[in-house]
Amino acid sequence: MPSPFLSRFLAAVAPGRLDPKWALFSANSFIAAMLAIYLAFRLGLERPYWAMLTVYLTAQPFAGAVRSRAVYRFLGTLLGACAALALVPVLVDQPALLSVAVTAWAALCLYISLQDRTPRSYAFLLAGYTATTIAFSSVAVPTMVFMTALSRVEEILLGIGCATLVHTLLFPSDVTTPVLKSLRAALSDAFARTTDVLSARVGEMQDTGRWKLAADITQIEISATHLRYDTAASKPDLRAIGAVQDQLALVLPMLLSVEDGLAALGERRSAELNLLLSELADWTRAPDRSPASADDLIRRCTSFKVTCRDDRCEWDRLIGAGTVARLATLIEALAAARSLSAALQGGHRTSTWSKAGFRDGHVRRRLHSDPGLAVLSVAALVVAVLGCCAVWIAAAWPEGGVAAQIAAIAAALYSSLDDPAPTLISYALWTLACLPIAAIYLFVIFPAITGFPMLVFSLAPTFLVIGYLQANPRHFIKALALGLGLISALDLQNKFSADFALFINSNAAAMIGLLAAFIAIRLLRSLSASGAAQRLLRHGWADLARLATARRPTSRARWTSIMLDRFGLVIPRLAGATTDIAAEARPLAALQIGLDLLALRQSALCDEERNDPGLQQLLPRLSRAFRWLARGNAKLKPDDAHALLAAIDSALCDTCEDAPARRQRKLALIGLRRRMFPDAHAFSSGEVPR
Repeated sequence: MPSPFLSRFLAAVAPGRLDPKWALFSANSFIAAMLAIYLAFRLGLERPYWAMLTVYLTAQPFAGAVRSRAVYRFLGTLLGACAALALVPVLVDQPALLSVAVTAWAALCLYISLQDRTPRSYAFLLAGYTATTIAFSSVAVPTMVFMTALSRVEEILLGIGCATLVHTLLFPSDVTTPVLKSLRAALSDAFARTTDVLSARVGEMQDTGRWKLAADITQIEISATHLRYDTAASKPDLRAIGAVQDQLALVLPMLLSVEDGLAALGERRSAELNLLLSELADWTRAPDRSPASADDLIRRCTSFKVTCRDDRCEWDRLIGAGTVARLATLIEALAAARSLSAALQGGHRTSTWSKAGFRDGHVRRRLHSDPGLAVLSVAALVVAVLGCCAVWIAAAWPEGGVAAQIAAIAAALYSSLDDPAPTLISYALWTLACLPIAAIYLFVIFPAITGFPMLVFSLAPTFLVIGYLQANPRHFIKALALGLGLISALDLQNKFSADFALFINSNAAAMIGLLAAFIAIRLLRSLSASGAAQRLLRHGWADLARLATARRPTSRARWTSIMLDRFGLVIPRLAGATTDIAAEARPLAALQIGLDLLALRQSALCDEERNDPGLQQLLPRLSRAFRWLARGNAKLKPDDAHALLAAIDSALCDTCEDAPARRQRKLALIGLRRRMFPDAHAFSSGEVPR
């Protein structure tokens, strides 16, 4: 490839100065790829280019991510090979049944992978389309299916090994450093957002970027999955990271509740409450320089008596009491997260970890999954693959198997996106763009090559550019399409042979497979950003409906983790859809409603509250209201809303504060009333009918 062309290409897609980290990643990937292809040649493997292909599929910016991806890729490949070995010998005489069985396996694996949004899902994703690749490649010679499966496993294992070896030994980038950096940034962001809320004057408490904290917590969870495979000399305790996340996860809902309470009080806030807010803001602004410690401030909050000064006195007192209680929880969570984070950054454990009891109290975080959307993704894959198989069988098309394989890979690879269709089009266009480059290599450059060193020299310029682009998140898709398309089109073998007709037919089949996947996804699976956001919000309301009547309510940590994950998913989609985030703030209150509901259910577990008729009437009403909102309705029917508000007010009247459980219940009811009916009239016990 002429260097002037490469220079212009690189300048067009990656302007500015070269990034050393991206350049190092590219060099490592190329070294690993050349080592893999050389060993594949020497070992006489059936498809040496698969080893090279695997290197670029496994390559990640961090050595720990490469190792974890390698493990999941190997497990997925082995599982997919076993599935192909089980299906092909039995069904090879029935092409239609074999197509259905292999496609059903790929669909099942795709569904399972979509239920786990961590890197672990990669194993099932691979198991699905590896089975289609091996099975459809073996139809013409079914007696060789075992050798085909064995060769594929060997080639992929070789590529995995070379990628892991090179990225681990040559200037590895560890995952620990960015994870700890992200943790520091999330903690700093939590303190900054809290300071903004506590310092804001009435009417100025608008969105200040606090939504980013939810996405930060989920991203830390996903990145931390690679830590057990990391190359760092000292790796942080995963349970400690989880404990910090648990504390940070409490910050956002408490912050939303505090902000709501302060906005409801408005100018009626007492001077004593304003003084308390000022002291708390001084601590969150500079914890090290604050004259008061976190423990002192928490004690001040728990002993604080709310006063008010007008005819809304009773409701203002209740709102103020709830706000101060949330403030105590907020400061406690920030202090605990700060203490544990300091221990993690120092690379050692402190007594704070054991004293706080987080070692036993931390539960595994749960991320959002959408079984309904997964079913649509599965349907798109089934339609695309079986469509290609039908044409393959009916027309006795020699390259039909290639189209079916590519359709399975394309339909599965980007199924986690809201709308995979635009990405597939981009992937197809960049795959098409690599074909002229492949033709130049096959019919101009390769015939003049006489040895492996010359092959390396000829491939270096192109693949170093592709590797550099792959390291850049902005250009990852186009780089992956260029790299994989080029490697597949070159079909490097021990003995060079170039067949123009085969080159055209096989690549045409690949493009048809991509087109089939695109059409199926466009018809069955495409979802706009606003549609995805509304779907996420409906899932939140549906979970609340189940939570209200569940026999065993979930833990607070599990509920917070999944709702914060949804928070992080919803906000960028609302922003991308040019939707007013403030207008959607009420549905997002499902996060705090869930915590209030959990507190209400917890208080009901006390012996004296078990048979409370008011609570037994309220919970089913809440469940019906949440189910109504889960259907996509913007608000409750007027009669239902009035009945629910009356039920909450009645429960408030019947709840005294003479025991901790009942105080907890009252605070939960206040929170539910504010979140469900923010514009309702002020509560007064004298106006509630008995």
